[in-house]
Amino acid sequence: MTRSRGVRLWVAGLGMLLLFGSALADPQRLDDSMSHTVPPNVQMQWLPVARGQTNAGAMEAWVTVNIRIDTRDWVGRSGRVYMVLPRDEASTMEAVWTTQGRMQPGRLISGERTLVFAGTLRGATLEDQFQVRLRSQADWQSQTRRLNFHFEFDAD
Repeated sequence: MTRSRGVRLWVAGLGMLLLFGSALADPQRLDDSMSHTVPPNVQMQWLPVARGQTNAGAMEAWVTVNIRIDTRDWVGRSGRVYMVLPRDEASTMEAVWTTQGRMQPGRLISGERTLVFAGTLRGATLEDQFQVRLRSQADWQSQTRRLNFHFEFDAD
């Protein structure tokens, strides 16, 4: 085997590996249209600033989110469910939450995704209740903004 042929085979093998790896990491967006917040609308509030604190200009809000994700197409499948918060060009949002125990508590920054469930999906829905603290800096410009969280499933 010539050296150039060996290099071509190695590059072709690497390309196949990359294609195979990307096929495995093909997140499927899940239907969470039955999820809702309590209250339905929440107002961001300025955080008090004390001497020496670094949160000057920070805003926050607390909201309960009743999570109900349609998983009927994935019943019996093993994998991971991620919560996604798309990037917001106007400001950075941080969400921190606790759960009732079916899903995992966590933290998420806009533009990222984080694991909220790993295992086998046993039923047609995945449900939990999140107590969410939303926090933003002073660049949060609008009185009315919609946060577009969504969920993705990566099958094993």
